[in-house]
Amino acid sequence: MLEVKDVSIAAEEKILLKNLSFMAKDGQLTCITGRSGVGKTTLLRTLMGFMPTKEGFVSVDGELLTVRSAHVYRRMMTYLPQECKMLTRQLIVPEAPSCEEDEYGVWNNLLPSVTPESQPEPLSSEDIVRLTELTLQKAEDKQIFIVDEFADHLLPEHTRHVLDLLRSLVRVGKTVLVVSSQSQIVGCADQVINLDMMER
Repeated sequence: MLEVKDVSIAAEEKILLKNLSFMAKDGQLTCITGRSGVGKTTLLRTLMGFMPTKEGFVSVDGELLTVRSAHVYRRMMTYLPQECKMLTRQLIVPEAPSCEEDEYGVWNNLLPSVTPESQPEPLSSEDIVRLTELTLQKAEDKQIFIVDEFADHLLPEHTRHVLDLLRSLVRVGKTVLVVSSQSQIVGCADQVINLDMMER
């Protein structure tokens, strides 16, 4: 379980979110929504310990998550990034990037490498679904799944398929947290956190 308690987040001295509190529980799909630029991805960085809170705290199963301690808790997490090029890179590069300062390091060792290519082709909707399936299969031992705007590059029928995969994780007690503004995804969530409604 992820708990966010009275959290304020700032970027370049600008307050993006203030006094945010919620729990993303085991066996629940939580959707974080809001307009572009409201701070959704910044919040994900904070939940994974790559950005500190200005005020308040984030905890995992009751234990405080900080930038210093986050590497321990990231071992419990799987992160699916919004940027499709990152998926391609994970396939192309034999060694996954370091997670010291790189949020994509949460993907470390999740995807298999293939024969290197100098100029990878853009991923199709089908490719993204296939990679998502592979990633989730290889992350069965993880407890927390954080997914950033995955449907932006998918056809509607593939969005439904990935949602089914995420719901299957929920049914076995996993914590699933999805960032999206798409009604198809918001409508199937057990809990919706609308950042447009938050104090600033």
